[in-house]
Amino acid sequence: MDVGKIIEGLPRRTPAQRKQMRLNAIEQSESADPKKAAEAQQFLSALGEMEASEHAELIAEVAGMEPSARVIKAFKAEPMTDTEQKLIQVLLDNPHSTSGELTEKIGWKGMSWHLHFGTMCANRGVYLGQPPKAMTPNGKFYTGILADFDDATSRFTMKPDVVAAFAQLGLKGKH
Repeated sequence: MDVGKIIEGLPRRTPAQRKQMRLNAIEQSESADPKKAAEAQQFLSALGEMEASEHAELIAEVAGMEPSARVIKAFKAEPMTDTEQKLIQVLLDNPHSTSGELTEKIGWKGMSWHLHFGTMCANRGVYLGQPPKAMTPNGKFYTGILADFDDATSRFTMKPDVVAAFAQLGLKGKH
């Protein structure tokens, strides 16, 4: 393996390809062959540096953008999955609902809507920005990036500028 050529080709790789390459390198880094392990570590280091640089450039690019433009950029750069579309649509269709109500409307059990919605926001955090502070173990309320939460009633509503952004992306509430 010519690790130098592989590293040179990284900028042309998709995020999915990079993810698989990272997994392969992690596996190789545990190889009994010292040369394979060293090359894997060299690759992982180069990948980390490249992604950190891209991350810093992206943060600078989106820093001055309006929230709705950031939402559009985030979901164009990382298109929503079918599940994420359901998470968004159920809140657009049912503003002022609790997590339990939204979870039930999707057809799931428990109160997992806000956990999945928050994960969706966290996964796009580089585009969407920092979450509000919260009384959670990590101190961050990722769902609060896109949705407002009423502490008194435990109900969620999509932020107005986010509603407008999702409308531009083709998702509109039924109301």
